[in-house]
Amino acid sequence: MEYLRGGTILRINLTDSKVTREPTSLYTEKFLGGRGINSAILYQGVGPAVNPYDPANMLIFGVGALAGTLFPGACRTDVLAKSPVTLAIGNASLGGYWGAELKFAGYDHLVIQGKATGPVYLNIYNDEVEVRKADKAWGQDCYETPKIIREELKEPRACIISIGPAGERLIRYASINTSMGNVAARTGLGAVMGSKNLKAIAVRGTKGIRVAEPSKFYEECQKLHELIKQAPSYKEIHTVGLTGWQDREYRAIYSLIGEPWAENLSLQGFLKEHLYKRVGCFGCPVACMDSYQISGIGAGVVKCSPYADLTWDLRNTDMKVFWEVMILCQKAGIDARSLANIIAWLMELYKNKIITEDDTDGIPMQYGSREAILEISRKILQREKIGDLLAEGIVEAAKKIGRGAEEYLQHAKGSPMDTHIPPLKGIGLATAVSATGEGIKGFIVSEMDTALTFGMSGDQEDLENRLKKWEAISKQIAGTRDAADPRLTEGKAPFVSYNEDLNGLGDLLGICTWMTPFIGLPITPKHMAHILSIGFGVDTPVGSLIETSARVRHLQRAFEVREGLSRADDKLAKGFYREMKSDRDKKTKVSIDPEELEKLKDEYYQLRGWDITGGAPKRETLERFGLKEVADDLQRHGKL
Repeated sequence: MEYLRGGTILRINLTDSKVTREPTSLYTEKFLGGRGINSAILYQGVGPAVNPYDPANMLIFGVGALAGTLFPGACRTDVLAKSPVTLAIGNASLGGYWGAELKFAGYDHLVIQGKATGPVYLNIYNDEVEVRKADKAWGQDCYETPKIIREELKEPRACIISIGPAGERLIRYASINTSMGNVAARTGLGAVMGSKNLKAIAVRGTKGIRVAEPSKFYEECQKLHELIKQAPSYKEIHTVGLTGWQDREYRAIYSLIGEPWAENLSLQGFLKEHLYKRVGCFGCPVACMDSYQISGIGAGVVKCSPYADLTWDLRNTDMKVFWEVMILCQKAGIDARSLANIIAWLMELYKNKIITEDDTDGIPMQYGSREAILEISRKILQREKIGDLLAEGIVEAAKKIGRGAEEYLQHAKGSPMDTHIPPLKGIGLATAVSATGEGIKGFIVSEMDTALTFGMSGDQEDLENRLKKWEAISKQIAGTRDAADPRLTEGKAPFVSYNEDLNGLGDLLGICTWMTPFIGLPITPKHMAHILSIGFGVDTPVGSLIETSARVRHLQRAFEVREGLSRADDKLAKGFYREMKSDRDKKTKVSIDPEELEKLKDEYYQLRGWDITGGAPKRETLERFGLKEVADDLQRHGKL
């Protein structure tokens, strides 16, 4: 066994139940682990001729070198496949305990290919690997499936991930769920799993993880746990999650975009009234997840965006409706953001008289309507009438509806966007260039902060004071104080590029980005490099980590290019530009327009070393990052 690693990549072909193994060390020097090695395996194994639902598509799970250790938040599992949503990169990640258990069983990556003739699940117990029939579990939800499998295996400590009915029915935005409610939600990976007739994966491991200097590793990790607990933002996140922040920020966001409609909506009030207990993932000192047990509705967990997706974005002030839909998503295995985006889109179409009840099976799609929210959710899950169309995703639904419905879409690369995020310049760029249509990796916190401050008051002095707060960081990262100014394009491209590489480290190492300054906690790349050096017994410079993150970014871009995507696909839907109401925009001038996006893309591509005309990584860039074989492959496909 290698230090910090299980040491093995486990490959399973469901078509013939063949199991093979190879050493992780074949990939670690260039790609480190997690999303890095996942991306290398996907690039090598899935070509342009493979459809997302083809048996030849790969569903890849990877844990980084720190997953399963004492490092704070060392719980993440990266999941990768060709996506039925983007038709290129499909990427999401899981928290919870499953990834640590996979490492304890001796595996860093699990690669699944092929398609079983009937429903199956995988049982992994250290070196024992078997493909078992899942007839009893097929058709069951993500709550019942783990119970059924644990009882059948007579192993109560097995960690299980599964799909629900949504994945079985190939709903395009189906998710993969852990038994504690963590979800690989985005880009339709649950549908890929369903297309393989794979219901669940059970893992139990007892091997542990070796480190080069155990005592020192333990001591330094303990220091980091204490460092997090001393952070100014720790107490609030630990006690009320993000609900307090969300109440403040979303009210400000909706004021900025010109629709301050729900002054009395209180997410934190709901939490204080109904919270059952706080829940945390493996190795997490924060416990950011909110657990509820609400009589007549059900029990589950939630954190972060679903609070806004299912309330603010739908103009829904009934928190019981929020919880009903959240439980439906958890049990059925549906991405809550995609579901909310589709419902909000229908409501906007209804408001603008583009659709009527005749288009939605007699359901008036009024903003805030309990009937509309719950009934459309049910119809999508059942693939019933209008729900069958919506289950294929918003892009396909817009084509079928016509009448200008596509003008109101909010998506990037087919992936539904946060409809509660204002169309700022940096956010627009980060979203447009993202491989998954999700701009969170490149998100510029300072831009959002200054935009909301200025947007709420419109006062120049308020803005100047806020810019001073971010001046040092802006100059350090982007070389200009203007990077934090939401009215200007200056500095946005280098900031987005920097943040993508920085925030991508968590996916390579198997740690939660929430431990970092991303939400105000103190873990930095220096801490990561220091712990890796102790664990590996070999010096691991910070620069090499950032370089690896950038290398993986280039590799994923190469995959996109080989799939036929180009600069023209790095775009924002028209509905995104319209999100800012005209009177507010005239006052603040913080939103992005199409011309600004094209200018920012030029700058971003230059920084990345990509061709400005087509958006492909240049040969010299790929070779500089040790990806000559990728450059040769792109040339063979006529993409360089």
